[in-house]
Amino acid sequence: MNISRAIRFLRKQKGWTQQQLADFANTSKSNISNLENGNQGYSEAILKYLADALGCRVSSIFLLAEYLERQQNNTLKDLEEMPVELIFLQLPEPLQQSFKLLMIQTLEQISK
Repeated sequence: MNISRAIRFLRKQKGWTQQQLADFANTSKSNISNLENGNQGYSEAILKYLADALGCRVSSIFLLAEYLERQQNNTLKDLEEMPVELIFLQLPEPLQQSFKLLMIQTLEQISK
């Protein structure tokens, strides 16, 4: 599983530099660079800091890493196979709230 690619993907989705992610995750730019390039392993603590900084759960990072690994061409075109959580992560932040509300309404209707 390539956690490095997932971290890089999520950082770029936010439009952040490595320095910006480092600032939000309370670490150094060189640590982010080493992590993204696979030159450094991930501890549970750093994954938690990164997930918090990126606005997702650690499980989302693993899910994305797994998906990217399956997609050898590194594109995210096939939305039918993509888990909903990953689609959500690709939305611009203003749309994420709307998406959450839509999902809640849909689940409420299904449960009636």
